Amino acid sequence: MKVELNIEGLLKEKDMRLSDLEKLVSLSYQQLWNIKEWRTTKVSFETIWELLKGFKCKPNDLFKITK
Repeated sequence: MKVELNIEGLLKEKDMRLSDLEKLVSLSYQQLWNIKEWRTTKVSFETIWELLKGFKCKPNDLFKITK
């Protein structure tokens, strides 16, 4: 099993772009793009908190489990 961040799905669901999300969180556009494109090797709890605030969602919305 694999745990993934559902950034792309939440952007579509909330009808947002990365630039919209950038305005709501303390992360740069480049950081958000790297996370969305799986160019990062780890994500801190602080970053997860920022994403939860920006998307106004719960942790189970932010994460998805795949096989």
